[in-house]
Amino acid sequence: MFKKSLLALALAGVSVASNAATIGTAGKNVSLEGNKLLGLSVLETGDLNAVVVDTGAEYIVNDVVQFTISGAEFDTTVNATATPSSVANGASFAFVDYPSATTVRFRVSTRNNPNSADGNITLAGFKLKTGSAADKGTIKVSSKAISVNPSIGDYDVSKDATIATFKTQLSSALTKFDGEVSTSKGRKEFTNNGSTLKDALVTTFTNNSSDVDAITFSKVTHVLKGDFSYAIDYDADKSGKLSAAELLGAGKAFTITAADDTATASINDALTELTLVQTVVNSTVDNVTLTANVKGEAAKGSVITAPQSFTLASTAVNAGSTASVVIAAKDAGKFTLDGSNDDITFMPFDSQYAQSINVTNTGTVVGAITVSLTANGSTYAKTLTATAAAKAVTNISAEVKAFAAEKGITGNAHVNVVVNAPSGNISVDAIYYHKADADRVKTK
Repeated sequence: MFKKSLLALALAGVSVASNAATIGTAGKNVSLEGNKLLGLSVLETGDLNAVVVDTGAEYIVNDVVQFTISGAEFDTTVNATATPSSVANGASFAFVDYPSATTVRFRVSTRNNPNSADGNITLAGFKLKTGSAADKGTIKVSSKAISVNPSIGDYDVSKDATIATFKTQLSSALTKFDGEVSTSKGRKEFTNNGSTLKDALVTTFTNNSSDVDAITFSKVTHVLKGDFSYAIDYDADKSGKLSAAELLGAGKAFTITAADDTATASINDALTELTLVQTVVNSTVDNVTLTANVKGEAAKGSVITAPQSFTLASTAVNAGSTASVVIAAKDAGKFTLDGSNDDITFMPFDSQYAQSINVTNTGTVVGAITVSLTANGSTYAKTLTATAAAKAVTNISAEVKAFAAEKGITGNAHVNVVVNAPSGNISVDAIYYHKADADRVKTK
């Protein structure tokens, strides 16, 4: 009866698209790394919620039911199955073929499949190849019935339903280093962060450990890069190197808190790369707070390099396999300096002109001088040999001119002068003059 009505509609030119099936399957999240790196790269029926088609029409004997996958491919060596909710009605579906890697077909056999709850169809018994999966990628499925009568063609066409979403299992967010180094304290301690003798980096993890194929992590290795030369103050045995015992713990160069996880540390000889190995306890990757400690001026500590930036990269592994998740290096903050920052908006460097640039320091803190030149679409920076001597005027004209020549600047440039000394004690004066007529212009 139904088939005749579809045919009548088709002959009358009326679309049968309104007879639409629905796939109400709730999708599952899948660990991207677990699925790929455990060597699986496959999802099976049991990994996902049941794929059930709520039919919107009666399916007629000899018609075809077709399922189409996107975001993955069927393993065509495994015959999928399609089963009605109730076999008591006598309807069944015979596997036909995989006409493509993303399509499987079944034929309605033995009896019509009713348009009722008993006629809902469950797709099962399949395996999906997921080798092309990417973060936030999805696997979707749709279905339709295909009449043997070409005048009817496709009917009961469903919309795509998401049955799986791939997610990077482990990610992190950082509360970054933000220490401001105090020039009035000899650049040996900070001005902020609640304590002048420390600055903290906090790593907060999101671990989708309940996802399909999730990895149970046993260890996370963190690599923090920056200039930690000040940490040599904690070289208790005066060996010129920092041992693990001198690096981590109360009263040491760094302290770490990570709930019940434990950690060890090592650092390279150049004191530019700190490696932390976090051992995971109770299968939970705990958040990590790493505190950088400094001795400070009163304890005659070392100078803290500033300004400078830090990066942090992390790799989590499972001890029982080669599975891992890599969190690529990201910005971990910076140490700034409460020093002076002066701009000379215009300075000519062609051969017709001479330059005079002087730094006056009325304080007692000697300051390193960094000059940046901006010209011809580029910016060049250099820390000068000259320093801003205490209670003195320092002429940096020759060094700046030589630096401009080195970088091929023969015209006009913007000059920035940063002095690592208290800004209230520093002033910069700049003059250029025309050699032929001795005209002088003060630009700063």
